[in-house]
Amino acid sequence: MKESRHRVLLVEDDELDRMAFTRSVEDANLPYDCRIAGSVSEARAILGPERFDIVISDYSLGDGTAFDILDMVKDIPVILVTGAGDEELVIKAWKAGAYDYLIKDLERNYLKAVPVTIENAIKYKKTKERLQLLSGAIMSTADSVYITDLEGKIIFVNKAFCKAYGYEEEEIMGKDGNVLWIGKSESDYTRSVFRTQISANDGEIGFYHKRKDGSIFPVSLSRSIIKDSTGKSVAVVAVLRDISGLILVEDKIKALNQKLQEEFRLVSEPL
Repeated sequence: MKESRHRVLLVEDDELDRMAFTRSVEDANLPYDCRIAGSVSEARAILGPERFDIVISDYSLGDGTAFDILDMVKDIPVILVTGAGDEELVIKAWKAGAYDYLIKDLERNYLKAVPVTIENAIKYKKTKERLQLLSGAIMSTADSVYITDLEGKIIFVNKAFCKAYGYEEEEIMGKDGNVLWIGKSESDYTRSVFRTQISANDGEIGFYHKRKDGSIFPVSLSRSIIKDSTGKSVAVVAVLRDISGLILVEDKIKALNQKLQEEFRLVSEPL
C-alpha cells in the first residue's frame, strides 16, 4: 500500500531552524512535501494558491506572529513553536485555534516530536471532518433524531425533531427522554396495536409520543446503542417518524373492507 504523503508548511524566520527542520525530515525519510516561508508575508503568498495538511509556525516572526498565521488558516491544523515559559501564550494560541504546540530548545530536540504531533493533528482533522459530515447529515434528515445519555437525559436533537415535537433545542436539551412518552394507559387518541413502552430489543416498533403542547401522535421508532472505541455503551440514539398519515390510511382501508364485507353478507343472505 502506498504511503500517504502530507503537505507541510513551515513558517520560520530563523535560517538555522529552517535548515534543522529540513534535515530532520530528510534524515528520518518522513513522507512530507514541505514548503518553507520565512515570514508572514511569504506564508500568505504561499497559502493563497496552495493547500496544506498542516502548518508549523514559530511564534515570533519578522513581520508578525503566529497569530497572523492562525488568522489565515481556519481549516488547517496549526502547530505553534514557542520558547519555554510561554504557557500564557500557548493558552491564547489554543483559544485562537492552534491545534498543539512544541517547546523550542537550544538542542532542537523538539524536532523529534514533530512526526507524532503531525500525525495526531491530521487524524484529529479527519475525525472532525467526519463528525461534521455526520452531524450535517443528521441535522438535515427528514426523520426526527434524538440522543440520550445512559441516564435518559436528552443530549442531542435535530431540526426535524424540533419541528415535529414543538420544542426549541435549548428547551429540550437536558430533559429526561420520558417527557416524550405517554403513559401505559390508552386514551381516545391511542390504539392498542401500538405499544407504549420501550422494547428491550433494537429495531423499528410503533409507539405514541407526546408533543410539547400535549398532543399525542403515533411514531415508528428505531433505536440503537452508541458505543465508544472500547465497546463501552455511552448513549442511545433514536430515529422516529410521524406515521399519523399511515394510520389514517389504514383506518380508511379497514373501514372500506368492513363495508365491503357487510355488503357481501347482505347480497349472500337468502331472500
